[in-house]
Amino acid sequence: MKLNNATGLNSLNQVQQQQESLLKKSATARRINTAADDAAGLQIANRLTSTVNEASQGQRNLYNGIGLAQVYEQSLQNINNDLSEVGTLAVAAGNGIYTDADRQALQQQAQGLLDNVQNTLQTASFGGVALFNDNNIAFNSGQSNLNLKVEDLGAALAAQDVFTIDLSTQAGAAAANTSLTEATAFVNSLQAEAGASINSFAAQARNLNNQQINQAQARSRIEDLDYAKAISEKTAADMLSQSSTSVTMQARMQQQQALTLLG
Repeated sequence: MKLNNATGLNSLNQVQQQQESLLKKSATARRINTAADDAAGLQIANRLTSTVNEASQGQRNLYNGIGLAQVYEQSLQNINNDLSEVGTLAVAAGNGIYTDADRQALQQQAQGLLDNVQNTLQTASFGGVALFNDNNIAFNSGQSNLNLKVEDLGAALAAQDVFTIDLSTQAGAAAANTSLTEATAFVNSLQAEAGASINSFAAQARNLNNQQINQAQARSRIEDLDYAKAISEKTAADMLSQSSTSVTMQARMQQQQALTLLG
């Protein structure tokens, strides 16, 4: 005669599987580790993870755009400062008491400043991207492309005869003053556009950051583990496992006693 307790063993196996599942969840701090835990929840969490990662990369792109725009705007300010000083020299060259030698000295000063402008135009760059070529530099936010328009300022200034001004005569100084006034106004307009782009990039980056926070919170509510609940369930499972083991051992002992008596 053979006695068994299959029901008790099945219950014990189920409790042990529950313990293993709870241990795994506690170790990973996640309620969902595989599709078996929550198939629909896992799909939603994966989609949210993708969206959060895209938003994070989009923010990095936009902050690079802000950095480039700031370097561009500062380069424009340096050029503006140099042109402003040249303009002051042009006004000075119109002073009637200055001699030709005085005006030639002013011309040399002006040429040094214009050389600075040329150097800025040729060397200004960000991450290897030249800043003074006609170009629309795009930055993907993950939702759309934001563009920073940069100008070939060198060509524009050359067209306004800025690099060929002559302060050696009063007539030349007057013509230079007109050219420099127009050039400075143009540089100011470019600075205003760069500033607007910086503000636009920053606003979009803040918007992405808010979206990323909200989406990460939503993902957390779906897949992260409720530790208080998990510890409570683990304690209950441990107690059930201990009692099941005790009952199973008692059943085995009773089986053995019954077999002994029957034998």
